[in-house]
Amino acid sequence: MTTGKEIWAFEEGEKRRASITHIVITALLIGIGAVVGAFGSFSFPLGFGVNFFWPAIAVQNVGGIWFGGWGVLAGALFPLISNGITGTPIYVSLAYIPGNAFQAFIPALAFRLLKADPSLKSSRDYIILVLSIAVGSAIGAIWGPMVVLRSFGLLTASSLPLFIFGWFAGNTIPGIIFGIILLKALSSVVVRSSSFVKGWWA
Repeated sequence: MTTGKEIWAFEEGEKRRASITHIVITALLIGIGAVVGAFGSFSFPLGFGVNFFWPAIAVQNVGGIWFGGWGVLAGALFPLISNGITGTPIYVSLAYIPGNAFQAFIPALAFRLLKADPSLKSSRDYIILVLSIAVGSAIGAIWGPMVVLRSFGLLTASSLPLFIFGWFAGNTIPGIIFGIILLKALSSVVVRSSSFVKGWWA
């Protein structure tokens, strides 16, 4: 059975290159994330692109784990489209980019650094997934409401805790639920494909 360490290791003489496939995958992730982000929230939106349950976070999480920098790039960019559809001002969406990028980057980094298996074959793999999603969402919850919305004068001090909680819980819970489903169902196929990114771009 292949271990997480073996999955991420480059075999002797192995050469992996970025290709047009990765560009296509990035475009697909942006499209999927935009649709899910705009129409897939199952609860009351707080406004400015913040929801109590945002399943699109799973696209950021698994995209970064499977496709490295390509997934992180898609995860940072697709909210520009989904937020635009739901009426979030473009300057707010642009300012959200670092927070969204971190939400995709932290799980991608954790799985590569700690050699976790994307197929989630051990309790350690689950722990790494849950903690990395929580950390990424915490960064987003600090960046979005506290840095972006407060800086633009769009939130009052009294409403800040609600938006921080909404961002963190609204991303962490669906990220874990849908992340587990997607990783368990599809990782074995993705990892065997040439599009799987062991490093950051190939």
